[in-house]
Amino acid sequence: MKIDAHTHSLYSPDSMTDVGTLLKAAILAGMDAIAVTDHNTVRGSIAALSMVKTGIVVITGCELSTADGHLLCLGIREDIPRGIAMAEAVEKVQELGGVAVPSHPFRMGTGAGQTVLKGLRVNAIETVNGRNHSSRNRRAELFARAAGMGETGGSDSHFPHEAGRAYTVVEGEGLSQSDILQSIGSGKSRAEGRGQSVAGSVRTTIKIVREYAGRRGKHI
Repeated sequence: MKIDAHTHSLYSPDSMTDVGTLLKAAILAGMDAIAVTDHNTVRGSIAALSMVKTGIVVITGCELSTADGHLLCLGIREDIPRGIAMAEAVEKVQELGGVAVPSHPFRMGTGAGQTVLKGLRVNAIETVNGRNHSSRNRRAELFARAAGMGETGGSDSHFPHEAGRAYTVVEGEGLSQSDILQSIGSGKSRAEGRGQSVAGSVRTTIKIVREYAGRRGKHI
């Protein structure tokens, strides 16, 4: 199955994509499942869960801003306080029955980085992020493979046309959220898709810098 394991809707402050449009875009991109991972809130994923009938599996969760970078919190249905240490956040996700996956771990500013990653009790990291330059994805891939970890992919979409650019693959058909999370949590997933070109990375960087300035130097 193909799962876009990292997407954003209008419940994120930097996206205007409504949830219904995001679901349709993921289906059109050939995804079998989607994780709606808005910044620091599960509201978008809960909304998606209430909307979807057939055609795609919805994985609840969020992308949490920890003190050490961004963390995908997959399978949870309640918010976790932002700003806590990533190791503590991982524990909270696991206590709630979810799976924690550090997102774009080598992205400047919001990635955990190698030192933090080495101290985490996780079995997978995001190695293909659709908004990363390929060199940053490659660093994550090399780290995961050296550590014997599973890999996830996600578009990190903030606009509908980005959905499905990168995705996670797990073996099997007709799997439930629980089945998918079990595969990811046990390190049995792989990442496919692509990151951005240099030009795309420049456009994304400009967008991020403008939004960062608009928030007076605060990360999401």
